[in-house]
Amino acid sequence: STAAVGQPLEVKLDGAKLWSPDSPFLYDLKVELVRDGQTLDTVDSYFGMRKIALGKDADGITRIMLNGKFVFQYGPLDQGWWPDGLYTAPSDEALRYDLQVLKDLGCNMLRKHVKVEPRRLYYWCDKLGLLVWQDMPNGDRHIRGDEADLERSKESSQQFELELQRVIDNLRNHPSI
Repeated sequence: STAAVGQPLEVKLDGAKLWSPDSPFLYDLKVELVRDGQTLDTVDSYFGMRKIALGKDADGITRIMLNGKFVFQYGPLDQGWWPDGLYTAPSDEALRYDLQVLKDLGCNMLRKHVKVEPRRLYYWCDKLGLLVWQDMPNGDRHIRGDEADLERSKESSQQFELELQRVIDNLRNHPSI
């Protein structure tokens, strides 16, 4: 496809192959900026096609549906701790291996808790076929289960919402989210 700078670019896909944990199909994408027949810049990326929505299962129960089907999601609450790096994976290979072990154990998802990971984790989840439930890390205050709900200040609420929107904007294009 071709479009002028600043204009939307549409890519037509006949018979799109949908992404899922059982079939984590990703399309390769190459974008080139061309002027007068000369390539000025190139970006290589990928994308996946999938739909997540609420729907009714065969028994009429509202469920989270992936590509129009109920998928029982099975996986750990992952806090992202590493014995040799605390919150940082020691290498990309270690990060991939950790996620591959989840797949090998039969998991199809993980719930990312306490933090937002570097985008490399979401790349490997896209590639390997692990759905991610991304928690929003606490704001400036937290409570225990036996305490009443928080009453945040206006400033605290605004900051929390700003940061949550930034997390969503940052990760929204990963098919695993």
